[in-house]
Amino acid sequence: MTKENLNVIKPKTEAATSGPLFNKNKMKLGVFGLNVNSAGAITTSPDRHEIDWDQNVRLVRMAESAGFEAAVPFARWCGFGGKTNPWGNSFETFTWAAGMAASTSKIALIATVNMLTTSPVTAAKQLATIDHISGGRAVLNVVAGWMKSEMQMFGVATLSHEDRYAQGAEWMNAASRLLTEDETFELKGKYIQLEGAYQQPKAIQSPRPVIMNAAFSTTGHGFASQWADVAFISPNASDPGNASEQVQGLQSMAEKHGRKIQVWVATSIAAAETEEEARAYVDKYSGEQIDAEAAENCVAAITGGTEMPKEQLEVMKKNIAAHIGGFPLVGSYQQVADKITALSESGVAGLCLTWMDYEKGLPTFIEHILPLMEDAGLRLPYDHEAGQ
Repeated sequence: MTKENLNVIKPKTEAATSGPLFNKNKMKLGVFGLNVNSAGAITTSPDRHEIDWDQNVRLVRMAESAGFEAAVPFARWCGFGGKTNPWGNSFETFTWAAGMAASTSKIALIATVNMLTTSPVTAAKQLATIDHISGGRAVLNVVAGWMKSEMQMFGVATLSHEDRYAQGAEWMNAASRLLTEDETFELKGKYIQLEGAYQQPKAIQSPRPVIMNAAFSTTGHGFASQWADVAFISPNASDPGNASEQVQGLQSMAEKHGRKIQVWVATSIAAAETEEEARAYVDKYSGEQIDAEAAENCVAAITGGTEMPKEQLEVMKKNIAAHIGGFPLVGSYQQVADKITALSESGVAGLCLTWMDYEKGLPTFIEHILPLMEDAGLRLPYDHEAGQ
C-alpha cells in the first residue's frame, strides 16, 4: 500500500463525538505526558518531572477538579540516555488509563498505542475494558512508531515513513471493526492478518470510543483526517498565521472523507508574573542545567541522524531541551492567555499541556491562567458540584 492508495480502506463508522472532549468549552485542556519522567524538558534541574503512581493520580485529580477534559500519556519504552535518561522511566498507558479510570470520575483517559508494537485485537479489548471501568471516558491515541531503539526492543522491522501509515490504515481498519461489529470476520492485508476476529463486550461509547492521533507530516495528516476524531498540528511559533493554515488544511482533508475533526496542539508552558521571570526560568533549566547528551540523543532520534550545521544543531538542542513537550507558551500569565486565545482564533480546539515541573506548573496554570481563559470566553466557569 502506497501513499497514493492509503484511502483504499474506508472507515466503516461515523466519527465519534461523545465524552468529555466534546463539551461546550471552546478550548479543551489536557494534562500531557505526566506518566513519563522529564516529559516537558530535557534538564538536570532538581525540579524536573519524576514519576510515581500516587503523584500521577494526585495531578490528574487536580486537573479534573479544575475542569480539564483529558489526561494524555506518552507511550514510551526507552529514553535518551545522558545524566537523566528523559522518557526512560514511564508507566505503560493502557494499564495507566485503567488505573486512572478507577481513580477519577469526569476526565477522559487516553490510552496511547504504537500500532507497530500492539495487536489491534489486544488494543480493542483493552480499550473497551477501560471504557467500562471509566463509564464511557476512554480515548485511544494511535501513533506510528518512529524511534528505532524502541522498534528494536519489540523486534519490529523498520518501515519507511509511508509504510508505517499504510500499516496504520490496516491496523485502524481492524480495530474499528473489532470495536463496532458483532460478527466474526477475517482480514488478509499486507501487514495485518486476522482470522475469526471478535471483540465483546463493546465499549459503552457509541459508535466507538474517540480516536486521537498526533501525526504531523502530510502523510500523517492524511491518515489522521481519515481515522481520527481528534488530531494535532505543530504550529511554527514565529509565524502567527501558520496555525490557521494547518488547521484549515487538516480540516479540509477530513471534509474530503465526509468527516469533521477536532484539532489540538501539544504545548510546553512556562508562565510567571512577568515575561522576564518566565524567560529566565526557561533559560536556566534549558541552559546551564541542560542534559546536553540526552538532548543530542533526542535530536538524533527525531532527525534520524540527518547532518546539519553545528550552529543549527545547538539551537535545536536548546529548543528541544526547553520545549520537548511542544509549542512554547512562555511569558507572563496574561501573555500566555493571549497566546492561547490566538490559537483558538486560528481554529485550535484543544491543548495538551506540559511543564518542566508539573508540581509547580499545573497549580500555577489553574490559579492564574485558567481564570483569564474564562474571561476571554475560551472556557465556561467550572461548576465543581455539577462536575461540568
